[in-house]
Amino acid sequence: MEVNHPAPLRLLELAAHSLLSNEASVLLVLEQLTVNLFPPLLTAAFAKGHRKALKALVQAWPFPFLRLGSLIVQWPNQDSLQAVVDGLEAFSAHRACPRKSELRMLDFTLDSEQVHSKGASEALAKFPFWLPSTVKAEMPQAAARPKPTENMKKGPKQPWEAVEIHVDLFLRGPFKLDKFLSSLLTKVEQSHGALHLCCRKLHIEEMPFHSLLGILKTLKLDFIQELEVFDWFDWFWALSDPNLSATQLGRIFNLRSLKLIYYNWAFSSRGERPSSYFLSQLTRLGHLQKLHLSYSYLSGNLHYVLSCLWVPLHSLEICYCRLLDTDITYLSQSPHTTCLKKLDLSGNNLSYMIPRPLGTLLREVSGTLQHLDLNHCRLKDAHLNALLPALCRCSHLSSLSLSDNPISSACLLSLLEHTTGLMELKQVLYPIPVDCCMYLHGLSWGPVNKDKLRQLQAEIQKQLQAMQRADMQWSPPLPLLMQLVQFE
Repeated sequence: MEVNHPAPLRLLELAAHSLLSNEASVLLVLEQLTVNLFPPLLTAAFAKGHRKALKALVQAWPFPFLRLGSLIVQWPNQDSLQAVVDGLEAFSAHRACPRKSELRMLDFTLDSEQVHSKGASEALAKFPFWLPSTVKAEMPQAAARPKPTENMKKGPKQPWEAVEIHVDLFLRGPFKLDKFLSSLLTKVEQSHGALHLCCRKLHIEEMPFHSLLGILKTLKLDFIQELEVFDWFDWFWALSDPNLSATQLGRIFNLRSLKLIYYNWAFSSRGERPSSYFLSQLTRLGHLQKLHLSYSYLSGNLHYVLSCLWVPLHSLEICYCRLLDTDITYLSQSPHTTCLKKLDLSGNNLSYMIPRPLGTLLREVSGTLQHLDLNHCRLKDAHLNALLPALCRCSHLSSLSLSDNPISSACLLSLLEHTTGLMELKQVLYPIPVDCCMYLHGLSWGPVNKDKLRQLQAEIQKQLQAMQRADMQWSPPLPLLMQLVQFE
């Protein structure tokens, strides 16, 4: 049950506030309360920080689900959250509640709407360990949350049936356990299997290995669907060592999305560790749909990674990885081209891969590709013109990003003319034209001639109107766009 607090107060909510005016009375009559009074009573107790009442309500909760996301956003109260965690004491395999609880799942996560709602930023600031799952809305509902089993749908909960606690974690070093998270981990460890800590999205950044290992041992690894690891020297060895079974990537076998930043790949023709063992774990990720690799030296070795993934990817981002033409050639011939909806090759020098193999790759993915990012790829007018035939075949393309490429205004207007026939293309991020600023090492450098840029933007809008494509949005990089709007 999702607990909300609509305004104005209804009769049940007024009754709940009245009952809580004497918190001791709640504890006395809890077993006699009707189930429809529990949600407003818990909302009122959470808002006012009635810790004893909250603890008792959790222990006697009469519904299978208790989702607290909306309450956390409206009242980001550390004491209230702590009281909810304290209520989990009764779910130890060796203890019993005064009133039999029907609780199967306690959810601390936020959905995408709650993340963007008023008060979310305050809540996230108070709980820095806590990561909102903004990707939930992008996934099918069936994949976003496991379906309850038949035993969960009906009938009383058996004494040995575990309660799932859902929380998405942002773990960043130097690390000191938050009071709430520390208490939650302790409750799970002491429950003797009666509580399962389920993290759907896990972000790890510069975490001390000993701290990370303790948390990973507490998590249900097969529940993790999104994993992001930044600057992971310590965890790199954990994933590569077969003796540390609690941290083996292959045990996170329900993973849908994997993001690795600054991963130090170590390839060897003799199959030596550490990367060879890590790659063997990739073969076990049969549900992986999204792979993001950034700031890693992959030159000529992309095939080692992609050949381990036997299920075609839907999203592939390989940014600033010093790709070679052999990498792009392998990708264009791989099974992944049959399903790719997003392709991001930003930060790689693609200027010498045109028309082949980059043009070949674009033709291969043209049947499914929806999002293409080629930022900072050192593309000039001749390169973009050579890519136009392959680009125009991508009939499902909805967004195109070309930021930080030394392309002229004339070439951009030509691109617009050729791509207006792509009816699903709605967003184009274009670079600052080379005639509006200087470029150094493939990046825009020095002052921008805003008058010329403004003239280009006006001409783009004029052509879009003339071609009846007002639904297309062409814009320069966001900071410059804001300056142009403010100037006007």
